[in-house]
Amino acid sequence: MTQHTNLPLWRDGTPYPTQQDMRYPVGIKHILAHDGRIDILPFLHDVTITTFDGKLYIAWYNSSDAEICGSSLIRGRWSADGGTSWSEPFTIVGRIDSSEEHYVPANFFPHQGKLYAIITEMTGKNMTYALHLFEKGHGDSWSWLSRVGDGFICNTAPVRMNNGRYISPAWMPMKNSTPAFPAVLISRSNNITEPWDPVLLYDPLNPKSPRIRCPETTVRVDGNEVLVFVRNDEGPSYVFQSNDYGQTWSKPFFYPMSVGNSKIFSGELSNRRKYLIYTEDRGYFVRSLLVVAVTEPGESQYSKVYKLFEDINPTIGRGSKWFYPCACEDKGFLYVACTLQEPTDFRSAVIAKIPVGSL
Repeated sequence: MTQHTNLPLWRDGTPYPTQQDMRYPVGIKHILAHDGRIDILPFLHDVTITTFDGKLYIAWYNSSDAEICGSSLIRGRWSADGGTSWSEPFTIVGRIDSSEEHYVPANFFPHQGKLYAIITEMTGKNMTYALHLFEKGHGDSWSWLSRVGDGFICNTAPVRMNNGRYISPAWMPMKNSTPAFPAVLISRSNNITEPWDPVLLYDPLNPKSPRIRCPETTVRVDGNEVLVFVRNDEGPSYVFQSNDYGQTWSKPFFYPMSVGNSKIFSGELSNRRKYLIYTEDRGYFVRSLLVVAVTEPGESQYSKVYKLFEDINPTIGRGSKWFYPCACEDKGFLYVACTLQEPTDFRSAVIAKIPVGSL
């Protein structure tokens, strides 16, 4: 399968900025939303964020030992004042005393006046078992609704397309002789509790297909066009294009931004600027600079890059690694949540709160 290099995702004639030239957006605030130093569970990762019923909701997965070791469960908090204060942690699914089931990760999405979460269940690291749909109930209670997929991991939330269906970025870890591969899941109708149909971006058994160790995905939807950005740990990141709501896919393209090997997150603001959040490449698994690239309103090519977190953050007073972003917009602000990992390996959930007008 031949890789193409001509998908124009960066504005022609605009130089990609050096890291020294990147600046923080005017008015950005940095928030420590959940402090891993004082938590009973030592491992935290993959924060999701959304707005619902006048509140910000975040969730993450905790493990009682290292990543997906011991117990792994989904916990969260909410804020009713734009991130200034937070509720006590609540649990969506999982038990601290269970080492046989692991829930990782979670992704929020509101639908028809209710809040849902898509959550992967594993029996061990990368040993995926099922993809479940949960619904928020009264207070901080959550209930299981249905099994919507088999063995896929979703690291970013589903997006509603113009045809009324949701498309969820997904990937399948390596299973025996089958390599890891990216995919999308598409809901069959407005009834999101039914199984979602998987669509592979390419044939993973074809020896000419890409070999991607950890092909985490995010989608960008623009009418009937869907782009899937795919993490690639060994070379430039891939992007795939569909012009029929995700039913068929192009061969892989590369894109020219300096994306490091970590999760990527795509979205669109109310002012019609598209954005892409990623770890700026500073070397293999060096995740010390998180940035956001944005387009001009209504355009498809990114043309500006802003810093979100870098090294030791003076507001939070901590730092080292900032990675696995997720974002939502609410009341004139873009909220970017991510994992903070300190040199001591403590992990916390942090948020960059950015005035939309400054992007």
